[in-house]
Amino acid sequence: MEVEVGKTYLCKPVGLTSEVAGFVEHTYTNTVLISVTECERCDRPKVIEAQNRLLVRYEDIRDIAVVA
Repeated sequence: MEVEVGKTYLCKPVGLTSEVAGFVEHTYTNTVLISVTECERCDRPKVIEAQNRLLVRYEDIRDIAVVA
C-alpha cells in the first residue's frame, strides 16, 4: 500500500492494543509518524502521554479512513 503524508489511515500503532485512525505526518524507512484523530477508550491514556503522535509499522496500516 502506498502511504501518503496528509492522508488519514486506520492502523495499529506500536504499543497500543487497538486500531486507531490518524493522519500521516512523516514517513520513515520502516514506519510512519501519525497524529491520532480517533482511538479506543482503553488506549486513550497512552495516546495522551504520547501527545497524540505515534509510530506505526507499514505492515500495520490497514486502510484509508473515511473522514466525515
